[in-house]
Amino acid sequence: MTSPPLQGVRVLDLSLYLPGPYCTRLLSDLGAEVVKVEPLAGDPVAGFMPGAYAFLNRAKRIVRVNLKHDLGRELVHELAAECAVVVEGFRPGVADRLGVGFDAVRQLTPGLIYCSISGYGQTGPDAARPGHDIGYEAGGGAWAAALAAGGELSVPHVPVGDVGGALFGAIAICAHLAGPRTEAVHLDVSLQEVVTHMSVARWAAALRDDVEVDVSALAVYAPGMGLFRTQDRRWVALAAVEDKFWIAMCAALELPELADAPHQAHAARMRDRDLLRRRLVGRIAELTLAELQRALAQADVPVDLIRRPAEVAGDPHLRERALFLQTDEGTHVDFPVVQGDRRSFAAVTLPDPPSRESADLSALGVTPERQAQLRACGALAS
Repeated sequence: MTSPPLQGVRVLDLSLYLPGPYCTRLLSDLGAEVVKVEPLAGDPVAGFMPGAYAFLNRAKRIVRVNLKHDLGRELVHELAAECAVVVEGFRPGVADRLGVGFDAVRQLTPGLIYCSISGYGQTGPDAARPGHDIGYEAGGGAWAAALAAGGELSVPHVPVGDVGGALFGAIAICAHLAGPRTEAVHLDVSLQEVVTHMSVARWAAALRDDVEVDVSALAVYAPGMGLFRTQDRRWVALAAVEDKFWIAMCAALELPELADAPHQAHAARMRDRDLLRRRLVGRIAELTLAELQRALAQADVPVDLIRRPAEVAGDPHLRERALFLQTDEGTHVDFPVVQGDRRSFAAVTLPDPPSRESADLSALGVTPERQAQLRACGALAS
């Protein structure tokens, strides 16, 4: 592949925090030119998650504009008129009040793709509610199966709603870019609905049959599936679910009796899962990480070390596949899909991480004289 899939597509990013910026970061990696508009004080995520800010906004042209200023709003309208895609992440109604909502911007660009990413969607009784990822996961059913299992609940460390919303937004945008566009379209992405869509596989039967979640049917609660701690206090993720993996694991760990009848079959193991798990926890706690990995690797059983960040970055497999991008500013995680002979098509000539000042807008058709005027009146960050 020699040309970027989204070459020639300009995106206006009006979003802050994680979901919208991650969506446009993906579009940038696919070759789109992204202009990100932030308030004069910048994206708040830069204050409490500076590493995330640099990751999310790599290769974007950052412009800090006062949207409450007439000239600032006029500038954003000019930028929007040159864009095929606009992404915003305000609460419903806020973009309209700022003069950059769908109805205002659609007049500027025929065939515009306007994507709104919000917690609960643009309509409905909860539309204006405040929220964060943990709430979208709670309301969307991410813990429904765990709740039914009666286990301890814990706060997730991957923001499934935020990241999932970004992915669904990017998918929908790319789908519309691929098809004919004669009219503007407003894409309404709800983070709660995204969580529901992604988690329902765990409880689809309960939804279909209007019954409680049957955890005995869920492989995630199999005795050989889960997190286990070794003698040297390292954690591993073990996935001995299928019969062949369970039997091989029991032999490798010198627990052949755990694979005797009837426990060589998954259904019987699920009935006695608590007893079997206790035995497995105790045995793994007797082994060092190296001993466990060696035994299970020889038995071809899926097990993975729960790694620290430096261990992930140093993984020979990920290094061989060039997932990590070395820049003058440090190491970045590149686009997670190999496209022909490369991963990302993002521009590499822009500051990385983005500057705290507004980017030079000359490349976007704004003269230096006008930029100076906008800065002088407070419409553009200096």
